[in-house]
Amino acid sequence: MVEGHSVHRIASRFGRDLIGKQFAASSPNGRFLEGSKAIDGMIMSNIEAVGKNLFAFFSPPVVASSTPKDQWDDSVVVVHVHFGMSGAWSVHSADEEPETKSTTRLRLVEQCASTLEQNKLSTHLSAMTCKHGGYELYRGKRAALGHDPLRSDADPDELYQKVIKSKKSIGKLLMDQSYFAGPGNIFRAEILFLAGIHPETPGNELDKVSFSRVWESSVELLRRGYDTGSILTVNAEVDPDVAARGERRYIYNKSHCARCHGPVRSWDMAGRTCYVCSGGCQSRQSTKAIEIGEVSFAKGSNGCSSNTITTKNPKQQKKKTIKEEEQERSQHVPFVSHCARDGKEKRLSQQGPAGLTIDEIRSQILTLGGEKYLPRKSARKAQHIEALSNLLAGEEAKKEGESLNALTIAEIRLRIQTLSGQESLPPKRAKRDVHVETLMKLLSGENERNEAPVRPFLISSLPPPMVSAEEAAREKAKAGEHRGVEHIAELSRDQAIKAAVVTPLAEEDEQGHLNARKCAETVDSTGLSRNQRRSKRKRKLRFDSI
Repeated sequence: MVEGHSVHRIASRFGRDLIGKQFAASSPNGRFLEGSKAIDGMIMSNIEAVGKNLFAFFSPPVVASSTPKDQWDDSVVVVHVHFGMSGAWSVHSADEEPETKSTTRLRLVEQCASTLEQNKLSTHLSAMTCKHGGYELYRGKRAALGHDPLRSDADPDELYQKVIKSKKSIGKLLMDQSYFAGPGNIFRAEILFLAGIHPETPGNELDKVSFSRVWESSVELLRRGYDTGSILTVNAEVDPDVAARGERRYIYNKSHCARCHGPVRSWDMAGRTCYVCSGGCQSRQSTKAIEIGEVSFAKGSNGCSSNTITTKNPKQQKKKTIKEEEQERSQHVPFVSHCARDGKEKRLSQQGPAGLTIDEIRSQILTLGGEKYLPRKSARKAQHIEALSNLLAGEEAKKEGESLNALTIAEIRLRIQTLSGQESLPPKRAKRDVHVETLMKLLSGENERNEAPVRPFLISSLPPPMVSAEEAAREKAKAGEHRGVEHIAELSRDQAIKAAVVTPLAEEDEQGHLNARKCAETVDSTGLSRNQRRSKRKRKLRFDSI
């Protein structure tokens, strides 16, 4: 699976090389015909990664377009991409562009009269999901996705409040993209290992400290994957002996833990293989058991810390635990009572607008915004809740604006540039009120488009990766890691093979060269190896079903 760090690498490369360029679009395999027609001749105005999802924004050319400025939002086309297990979006120069394949859904060719023909770029996209639509497509998908550890707008505190309300295990929640957007199965195993958390620990039993370890490990590992182009989880500074042995990961797809050498247990969790070190690195600690037992912390024989839960009477502990679980199942879930309800303010603070009656919601809307924000009386409660939620969000933005008075103009300009880029900055000589108003519009999501193409949403604050895609492919080949474990989504298969075999012998040892040759394999005149030719029919059947 193409995981979040790879998607962010593609967004970073496209942001540097393709944003602002006009493209001719086509669908070689015919599976994205309508989408390619919709963006043909348009400018790629923005690219955004959210977890494993990529959103490309296409705008009409500024000069050629006759669309009025106030209708530009309607003319922007969003292409949503999910790469699946083996997708890629590769970039080629005109003189090196290969033939398209049966899996190529979208081909983009740069159109620019001032650019030399040999310098023009083209891209080939193969992906499990490729859809197009307007801004509503982006908004709908974005609202369904959770917090991305690689994005600056991620809110771990908000995510924690969501996690502790779930009875699902943290192993399942880490793979649930509506909670953690970006990590996949390899990251799940390694994140929970570094955090010292058992995958079967329920979310509602995680304390804040344990969750913080999970989140910090997620940020650390995905950022390292983004920088290096590979999922390398072993930290040489923390585990020099493990790194010296050439280990890339601690427990994923291993029989023994790379740190403590204890056995690694695996089982199926929601259709994916889950891994855990049973040698003491990841203990399963139940909060309920702790409340009725005594916790002792000891060093295992392997040198790893292990948490052992003991009680004076195990039978009594079992009975109490079952009783507590039964009480939890029957715990009352508050609803809007018309007989003996709490005060309106209390219900609003604890349950949000959903805790109010329709009449109370309408009263709140009138108080905050007036009649123009009232839905019609026959509207459903969900519409009333949405209207009040929007007004409450506006009130929060006003409070944010009051706190802006403590910032200097330079600090306000820096925040504007971070949120929306250089184009949204007011003139340097503009008054403070103008700067504050601009920032408040950005914070409330009401920033208007003054010129096209623009970057309407969050631009990644990540710097360019430290390692190029070609270098990452060479490193994987040298380490002998098969492409099926983790491939480079920025490169086509042919580009990855070429990068793996062109490494000079002077830059690697003899064994490394043999590993690279073994991994890349010998290709024939068609560019496919023997194993690739054998599996070509199987891959074609897989993509035909997409």
